[in-house]
Amino acid sequence: MRHDLYEAAQLEELSDRLAALAAARDRDGEFPHEAFAVLESRGYSTQPPVGSGETAKLLRLLAAIGRGDLSTGRIFEGHANALLLVYRYGTPEQAAAYRAKAERGELFGVWNTDAPTDPLRLEEGHYAGKKNYASGVDGLSQAIVTMPTAGGRQMMLAPLDAASVDRSWWRPLGMRASGSHIIDLTGVSADADHVLGQPDDYVREPWFSGGAIRFAAVHVGGMHAVLDAALAHLTSTGRAGDPHQLHRLARMGIAVESGYGWIDRAAGAWDAAESGRADDEAPAQALLAYANATRSAVEANALQVLEMAERAVGAAGFNAPHPLERLVRDLRTYLRQPNPDGALRSLGEAMATGDWHPGAVPRT
Repeated sequence: MRHDLYEAAQLEELSDRLAALAAARDRDGEFPHEAFAVLESRGYSTQPPVGSGETAKLLRLLAAIGRGDLSTGRIFEGHANALLLVYRYGTPEQAAAYRAKAERGELFGVWNTDAPTDPLRLEEGHYAGKKNYASGVDGLSQAIVTMPTAGGRQMMLAPLDAASVDRSWWRPLGMRASGSHIIDLTGVSADADHVLGQPDDYVREPWFSGGAIRFAAVHVGGMHAVLDAALAHLTSTGRAGDPHQLHRLARMGIAVESGYGWIDRAAGAWDAAESGRADDEAPAQALLAYANATRSAVEANALQVLEMAERAVGAAGFNAPHPLERLVRDLRTYLRQPNPDGALRSLGEAMATGDWHPGAVPRT
């Protein structure tokens, strides 16, 4: 893996390339094939940094992709998560097969949300039922799907070529190109080698809740893009020197920098938990606390950046094709992640019990 691919200048150039492609996919809602061709050509999707000790690289890459296009970032995060799950819980044969598939350019997803009236299940050796929010379905070859079993929630490596997709449902405010459609797997053969790991491996902690640091990293890139758009507008209109606008720019810059700081610290917590002893629960508890703190802080900072950017640019920023119009829609939509109140509650509990406190340094 080339280390220079993760230098700041390379990641910024990547953001620019993806940003130039984003508006067209927002208009038509199609899978961002061109963006993923860029990622593949540079090795980001074929050999993503998901190995031990590479979390900081992964989170900075996710932020750079999100800065370019949040929809692409959402799909790429699922691809990285799928490989992480296969490498952690799969057999050696499954891990080798999916590494080879990724190197050939195949993309994967992870879908957990069942259709309420027709949840995914197994019936006589075949899948039956549907998954909602099947992000990226139009560009993926396979996806990890979950379903209830007697022993717990089981991950399956489902092929997608014979599944049907309902695209009429996905009519979002933003994140249109993420293509989070409804997929119906009814009738698709479920083979023995589709089984990934053991029941409830998918929700095993600290990795399940700790994985929030990945979507938080994409959010950091999204709020950086909002700052970029606001600064470009103020500069082009000759208003960047206004003292009130300078205050807004400063506050936005602090919020974005804080976001990068959170994901960097969270990366250290993840790596410490991975390298910790099996009988030592402290690194795992620290990761959970850092994940909850990171997603909560990034959300608050992103909302602050959105508010200030909207005020700085004014009504012009709500009128397409101004870039801020799409960026605001995408970021406000993607920020709505599950159970934000629960994340804050869990962080508060960790502080009350002494398991985490501000200034704690992740152990490596």
